[in-house]
Amino acid sequence: MPPTSEQREIAVEGATSHIHTSGAGSTTYVLVHGLGASSRYFRPLAEELSRDALVHSVDLPGHGQAPKPDRRLSVPDYARVLWAVLDRLGVDNPVLVGHSMGAQIVVEMALAGRRLSGVVLLGPTNYAAERGFWRQTFRLGQDTLLEPPSVNALVFTDYGFRCGLSWYLKTTPSMLGYHIEDAIGAVEAPLLIARGAKDPIVPRRWVEQLAALRPGTDTAEVPGEAHVLMMKSAPQVADLCRRLATRSREK
Repeated sequence: MPPTSEQREIAVEGATSHIHTSGAGSTTYVLVHGLGASSRYFRPLAEELSRDALVHSVDLPGHGQAPKPDRRLSVPDYARVLWAVLDRLGVDNPVLVGHSMGAQIVVEMALAGRRLSGVVLLGPTNYAAERGFWRQTFRLGQDTLLEPPSVNALVFTDYGFRCGLSWYLKTTPSMLGYHIEDAIGAVEAPLLIARGAKDPIVPRRWVEQLAALRPGTDTAEVPGEAHVLMMKSAPQVADLCRRLATRSREK
């Protein structure tokens, strides 16, 4: 099968997602970004994975190149919309990869009873001991000091000019109100939780707490990385994703 590279917009339930598809292969990955961001920070990971797999990188409604919907979407809303998008694309049995708030979305997607080859949570946000807008904002500020300039430039361009402050603030309650620990135990697909070793938003103890709620969960830390662990360390994160997909095939 020849490699593919295609961009399209898909509207369902009054919300439009922008999808970039690349690569080809028997494994399909769906990459879901976090609050305020876009698929742009997934590009290095998408390039790595698309060497031997089909990769769908998503701009969620209201983010990146996707227009703003008429209403604020909750995490379950995003999950439902994204499954409808994947149905339009004919996606079956994917590996879902979510970063930050995207980790919340893919966990919610995993509860829908659909076939999955795996679920990868990168820096799952909203640590239970530090919930609240100002605490999370403080941790985001700390993370900014730890990220390389290239990461900050891309992320804050997305925040400020593509998502925009208004939609960012409108969506923040969706992220803060979703308690991933209440859902993760019901995930049946092979599950991996990974964090950057320097991530101030997602401490190691949060990953350990989540993994303990779902026996059999794999965990990993990427040395030298903060919250946006998959840009500079895309090869390492791609290897983690491939290992999970291989484990699923061997079950």
